[in-house]
Amino acid sequence: MSVLLEHPANLVAYRPTKPTAMVVVADPRVRSTVTRHLWALGVRDVIEASSLAEARPRVGTPRDICIADVHLPDGSGLAILAETRAAGWPNGLALSAADDIGAVRSALAGGVKGYVVTGTRVNTGLPQRPGMAGAPGLGGRPGLPGHLRRPGMPPGAPGGAPGTAT
Repeated sequence: MSVLLEHPANLVAYRPTKPTAMVVVADPRVRSTVTRHLWALGVRDVIEASSLAEARPRVGTPRDICIADVHLPDGSGLAILAETRAAGWPNGLALSAADDIGAVRSALAGGVKGYVVTGTRVNTGLPQRPGMAGAPGLGGRPGLPGHLRRPGMPPGAPGGAPGTAT
């Protein structure tokens, strides 16, 4: 990379920073998956915590992002996201297996930059959205939900609209 400046005395050495993150997820499999995805995105300094109690002492050292599961064994991950935001962390991302629209709205209104529904818990007892009866793993018939099926496609048929991944 080359940079031309009119006033070279104002030049500050360009050093690309490596993003930093904290992942707060109780399930070790989900936590390691999130960490691996962060590494693949170029994040090199990731600290992990499995509970609010484990994460709270680390809030004082701001990182670029905190990713927290909404459902932790000792409370809500939204609490740690609020604490990191108050401590100057620029980004927060909530993870949840539930797609409750009220929780999503509450998290986003509280300053969370994103809310990812992981789908790691099956049969959470929450009502399903209309058209989701055919989703694999949710107890319905196999195949695509009605709103993803092409016209004329039988209910159990694999494959979506042309040009979409299945």
